[in-house]
Amino acid sequence: MTTPDTHRHVDYLLIGGGLASATAAEELRKRDAGGSILIVGAEKHLPYHRPPLSKEYLRGDIGLDGVYGSGGVYSQLPAWYGEQRVEVKQGVGVTRLDTEAKHATLSDGSTLTYGKALLAMGARPRTLSIPGAHLPGVVMLRTIDDSTAIREYLQTPGRTIVVIGSGFIGLEAASNALFRGARVSIVDPGERVWPRMLTPELSDYLASEYTSRGATFYLEHAPVEFVAGSDGRVGGVRIAPSVPGSAPLTLPADLVIVGVGVQLNTDLAEEAGLNIDAQHGVLVDDHLLASAEDVFAAGDVAGFVDPVMGRFHFEHWDNAIASAQTAAANMTGADEHYRHVPYFFSDQFDLSINMLGYPSPDAEVVVRGDMAQDAFTAVYVRDGAIRAALMVNDDAQMDTWRELIEAGVAAPHDLQQLADPSFDPASLKRG
Repeated sequence: MTTPDTHRHVDYLLIGGGLASATAAEELRKRDAGGSILIVGAEKHLPYHRPPLSKEYLRGDIGLDGVYGSGGVYSQLPAWYGEQRVEVKQGVGVTRLDTEAKHATLSDGSTLTYGKALLAMGARPRTLSIPGAHLPGVVMLRTIDDSTAIREYLQTPGRTIVVIGSGFIGLEAASNALFRGARVSIVDPGERVWPRMLTPELSDYLASEYTSRGATFYLEHAPVEFVAGSDGRVGGVRIAPSVPGSAPLTLPADLVIVGVGVQLNTDLAEEAGLNIDAQHGVLVDDHLLASAEDVFAAGDVAGFVDPVMGRFHFEHWDNAIASAQTAAANMTGADEHYRHVPYFFSDQFDLSINMLGYPSPDAEVVVRGDMAQDAFTAVYVRDGAIRAALMVNDDAQMDTWRELIEAGVAAPHDLQQLADPSFDPASLKRG
């Protein structure tokens, strides 16, 4: 293979301008004081955290300035990159990767060679291919710019909002719209919310938190058209029920927020000849090494092998951080295996929701606490082992549940012991 002329060399090329790359850069610099680090990201912003975009930032509780946890959304303050000699190319992508020559071509026309590369391209929102999908007022919620636009629009009380999708992003957007005094409808083709993780009882509990605050669910309905209003913006959403013979209806809408999942950004890896999987992304080993020498992957796009799930990828903040730290360590010569209990969190109204492990609808679920008081933990048991814990305003024993799940500890023979608030789950670790 002919290697094009190159103009520069970097020791560590981090492809993707998000949290995984920023975390990897931090870990690389801790382990290698002198290596050159380049982050290449298509967004115009410095790396930032996505969770606050549908939570604190969307509500207006924090601004853009500052790092996450200190009143802002960014991974690091701008000065950090200069101080740590981490170069960031903003608004630039990698268009071609030659893993044999260790050569990359960038969208600005420049080329470079690298020592080690990290694929952390993340994912992009899925779109709806229906009439009116490009009307003004039909928006996604993935980037800072998306969240800023929605936040500004919701500053006027009484907006009529339709949310398409009842996943994490959809429900968090809906909760914040309700918080701002909007009228909210939620449309989803499923028969209940979060059906792959929650029992029907837990689905009903979560949905009731929305309906009690004025939201209307249109479950088992799908959007078929976005209808323009007199001003040329979206004015309504035509939805069709999945029940045969039922008539479609049109919901009024000043704004439509589409949250129907994401598509992994694997195009570059596929074109580079790396092993990928349409469902799980860039296939990596237990060191997060892809199928080419000195190429690693982390974050949403990394399809790693999980001891419970098998080949697996996880589209959440915690995995972006943990996998990037492991990949960066191994890029500097460490011998670390990636093993991480899945975790995500969600803030909805006054509910602090934490989920650990591997929830599934076929698990036996035992509830500790009081759902009526919005303070409980739902413990998931499958094949005799504790596999997951859903904590709602009840995270005091989070570390214990994490340890039990990671070790695959057997549940008590009498599962109702878990429901007894006096039963100490830590006792299970002692056998």
